[in-house]
Amino acid sequence: MDWVPAISTTAVFALIIWLLRNVLLTRLTNAVSHEYNKKLEKLKTDLRKNEEIFKAEIKTKESQIEALRSGALTAVSNRQSQIFTKQLEAIEKLWDAVILLAPAKNISATMAVINFEAAAKAAENNQNARDMFSSLSNIDASKLPANEASKARPFISKIAWAYYSAYQAIVTHAVIRMHMLKSGINMPEIIDSENVTKLVKLALPHQAEYIEKYGANAFHHLLDELETKLLYSFDLMIKGEESDKETLNNAAAIIKQSEVLLDSNAQDETTK
Repeated sequence: MDWVPAISTTAVFALIIWLLRNVLLTRLTNAVSHEYNKKLEKLKTDLRKNEEIFKAEIKTKESQIEALRSGALTAVSNRQSQIFTKQLEAIEKLWDAVILLAPAKNISATMAVINFEAAAKAAENNQNARDMFSSLSNIDASKLPANEASKARPFISKIAWAYYSAYQAIVTHAVIRMHMLKSGINMPEIIDSENVTKLVKLALPHQAEYIEKYGANAFHHLLDELETKLLYSFDLMIKGEESDKETLNNAAAIIKQSEVLLDSNAQDETTK
């Protein structure tokens, strides 16, 4: 029976090993679980920190974007406000120019009832006739308010400038004719009536037939309509309403024709 103690010893030893294995497994499992929990908690903590950092960065970015948006809108608003102020000043300057043209408008009214060709012939060799015409006008064509009006042009709508150009062309045409009568210059061909006619027709196309019928004497009777249209174009500018494509094209044609007229007048001045 020597083997009985050996079996007992082996059994006890096996039991001890089994118990130790369970203890070791339990401890190992607990150790691994603890380490895992520590790492998981750390990961959660890191994620929370990163989430807070991310939220803070988003908030900072949102603040920056809002600041940029606000700054851009403020800049646009300020720029628009400055442009609008300039436009108002330009409107005032251009209307002041129209007011300053009032004496020239009076000359236009006088010339509208005078047969220019016959008057030019009479004034050529008659001092009394020249004196009479001199008494009707003391306006110097070179002192008409063209320069002040030109300063307003960059901030004036195309159609507004077009109407003003036609208006100025009519009264200037009348003043030049009166100057010729005062000076006894019987040279009707030097006056660029053709381009003035084209310009006025472009500005007031519905009056083309009337202009064809009465010629240059019709111009004066269109000044009030041009003033009305000019004021209406100012109103559109103040309201910020844009003209339609047809109106803009018409304005461009009027301005182009006015430039042709100015070039023609400049050449006439050079040849005098």
